[in-house]
Amino acid sequence: MEIVFIVLALAFLAFLVWRMRASSTSGSFEKEAFVLPPSVTLRPQPLLTDTDLLLYNLIRLAVEDHYLVFARVPLWSVVSVEGDGKVRLQVLRQIALKQLDFVLVHPGTKVAEQVVLLEDGFPPQPHEVSRRQDIQSVLQAAGITLTILKPQTSYTVLQLAQLLGVSEDE
Repeated sequence: MEIVFIVLALAFLAFLVWRMRASSTSGSFEKEAFVLPPSVTLRPQPLLTDTDLLLYNLIRLAVEDHYLVFARVPLWSVVSVEGDGKVRLQVLRQIALKQLDFVLVHPGTKVAEQVVLLEDGFPPQPHEVSRRQDIQSVLQAAGITLTILKPQTSYTVLQLAQLLGVSEDE
């Protein structure tokens, strides 16, 4: 009887070893490398329009002693979203594809302190109004200042410095 018990125990141990070995080899798969389909062509595209570039340069000159200026920044990269799993994921999904035109970052703290959005078109399209309201509520909750500029308006460096609160007068 003891021999039967020992044989069964050894068979059971052998079975466990075999299962652990089989699951470890099938569980560790390597992710396949990204392969661009032959029918797809990628080309670089401009990040900024001519008007955006002009405004970027003017903003950079206006705030050069105070901020670093970044263009076309995703909203989720300037805020830290903390909360319970489902609620946090819901907020991240809501802000995932929102993009900020210009972000002014304090060089010491490396934190976004101001955001500049460009108001395209007059009157704004309904989706643009919704986008701006979402961005505005997130920035307000995070304590980040929002400035809205009209790209078709001509600004001087001094005007932008005043609008962004970095002029010598303040």
